[in-house]
Amino acid sequence: MNFCQLIDRNYLASWHHELIAQKLENALLRVQNGEKVRLILSIPPRHGKSQLASIYFPAWALGKYPEIKFIMSTYGMELSETMGMKTRDVIQSEPYGFIFPDISLRPDQKAKAKWLTTQGGAYTAVGIGTAVTGTGANVIILDDSHKDRAEAESETQRKNVWEYYRSTLYSRLEGFGAVIVIMQRWHTDDLVGRLLEEQERLVKAGEEHDEWEVIEFPAIAHNDEYDTSTPTQRLLRKQGDALWPSRYPLDVLTNIRQTVGVYNWTSQYQQQPISAETQVFHERFFRYYDEKELNNKYLKYYTICDPAISQSDDADNTVIITMAKDADGPNIYRIREDAGHFTPKQTIDLIFKHREEYNSDVFIETFAFQKALKFAIEEEQKIRQNYFILKELKDTTKAKEFRIQSLIPLYERGVIFHKHSDIEYETELLQFPGGKHDDRIDAAAYITTALQGGSRSSKPKQFHAKSLFKRKRAW
Repeated sequence: MNFCQLIDRNYLASWHHELIAQKLENALLRVQNGEKVRLILSIPPRHGKSQLASIYFPAWALGKYPEIKFIMSTYGMELSETMGMKTRDVIQSEPYGFIFPDISLRPDQKAKAKWLTTQGGAYTAVGIGTAVTGTGANVIILDDSHKDRAEAESETQRKNVWEYYRSTLYSRLEGFGAVIVIMQRWHTDDLVGRLLEEQERLVKAGEEHDEWEVIEFPAIAHNDEYDTSTPTQRLLRKQGDALWPSRYPLDVLTNIRQTVGVYNWTSQYQQQPISAETQVFHERFFRYYDEKELNNKYLKYYTICDPAISQSDDADNTVIITMAKDADGPNIYRIREDAGHFTPKQTIDLIFKHREEYNSDVFIETFAFQKALKFAIEEEQKIRQNYFILKELKDTTKAKEFRIQSLIPLYERGVIFHKHSDIEYETELLQFPGGKHDDRIDAAAYITTALQGGSRSSKPKQFHAKSLFKRKRAW
């Protein structure tokens, strides 16, 4: 980071740039020690990946180790040449000369796409499909191997990228070396997808394989994120926080998401590509409501709690969701959702909060240890002197996947309405059945069971001007 800021006084760094810089510096040190490095950095567009990893990093590395050789590859020769030119210009700049006074370029080898240092170092820029004969590298950087959505959706183009990586680029490595893949995700079968699939296949077969370290940077955090490289595992950002809030705050990201659509947002910005081939829920199903539309409607409210078995970082979330059914029609509205790795006390407090806010029927999944949570809620009712019937959800006849699929006819008929902020929920729908998490949509799927057991109807819903959730009596 110090190097970047010395080269460019206007360089703005966030915590994710510092983490990337640490990973790159460590990768270079390992290469110098003869180790094999395979690193994937998945990061949203316009979040500083190329400037740091594809321009400043090679320049800094050649200053530290003047004999090192780089190959830089992107989706096209024009972009690769631009990267090479910018890196070359950094090395020829006055600030660089003060930092690394002994580094200079050979006068006869200073082209944008290929230049050499007087100490034996080299930088070669190539586009996907470009021949690289006669050139070796200690470090290969692939930055944005897919040009755009059209190319990423093309099976032929994806195959071309994969074959070029395997048959051309990889053969240029000298020794184990380092391969660093930097990209926004596009497709489950993009270059990153294929690299990880190939790793999994070889691991299962017990064969020698490249082991990839994957660092993902979603634009909005899926969960609390910690720096696991430090003894204290310091918190980097909390669930729901923006990756680069000074440049892309949440309101800007929300606007981007609404503009590009869930399919592009989920892959390019959240690094969770959706398989169009296996999708059962589609973005065209989604319908939205404005809170004011609920005024003067008779609504039945249902609060559903689906407790997670574990509170570990990679476990499903505990979900408490309240949905409302129009008593005079078929429409169902997603009113409020709380999801996270909650303690039992936090879960109980949220259930009471939903119940008190919406006067809802309350349902809880009760399997195994979850029965203890039901008992704890009943004991809390005595303490608070706030009593309500707690209905058990025992959908033992259906696997989770079948329960979630029960939402399909409701979406096909357009009777479920979302808020525009339901990003994580919609992501799970679009990624089903192959997504990493399905806790939110599993909880929502219980609405079909709750509707059969719900009986309460509220008075017409109205809103205070200062709150979209507070209801006032109209009688």
